[in-house]
Amino acid sequence: MQLNAACKGYPLHLDPIELKDAGAQGWRVLQGDLSFPLAVLKNSALQHNLNWMKNFCQTRGLDIAPHGKTTMSPELYARQLAAGAWGISFANVFQASLGARHGVRRIIIANQVFQAVDLDSLSALLSEHAGLRVFFLIDSLAQLRLIEEWRVQRQSNSVFTVLLELGIDGKRTGCRDHQQALTLAQCIRRSPAVQLAGIECYEGALATCNHAQDQASVAALMARVQQMAMACEANG
Repeated sequence: MQLNAACKGYPLHLDPIELKDAGAQGWRVLQGDLSFPLAVLKNSALQHNLNWMKNFCQTRGLDIAPHGKTTMSPELYARQLAAGAWGISFANVFQASLGARHGVRRIIIANQVFQAVDLDSLSALLSEHAGLRVFFLIDSLAQLRLIEEWRVQRQSNSVFTVLLELGIDGKRTGCRDHQQALTLAQCIRRSPAVQLAGIECYEGALATCNHAQDQASVAALMARVQQMAMACEANG
């Protein structure tokens, strides 16, 4: 990879260099050798954060799939996985493809996937990378029908792995009530196009900066997740 004047922060008057040679330039950010603003990663701080999160998860029996959409950095994914991350999350199929090309083998797409072009791309991605597992969100019968129609039109044998999303009234996505979610889960069970791997929700939309209120709201959402998981188990 080459660094040149098209890269943010690179001095316009310098000739292009290879990325591997950047360290040999002796640039000193605080001495004005590079244009501001710049984001700087400090290796000791990065390693501290990796270790802290690893310890946090291990002591609580949690798995984590850090969101990779912000950094889009395969080097960071590798370090997160080496520190015990279960997988990496992304926002769309394009971003997921970056992770897959660089060795990530468990991917969560934290969004609904339903467009034919995205299903085409995801199907190809799964075929190209042995051992790759990709999970994406599903929250409506309309989305399920689009996936099933795609499968018929493409004469595909693909079976996608999905997470049933529980939503919050007035917010962006997700099944709004228990019966809607259970009906969708039952349809997923009968569908040849998808298989249900778990229940998903996003608690961040509940944040108000009032600790007591936020704690109660998140607890209620987690109770809904538990209720839905138990209902799915009871229904096979």
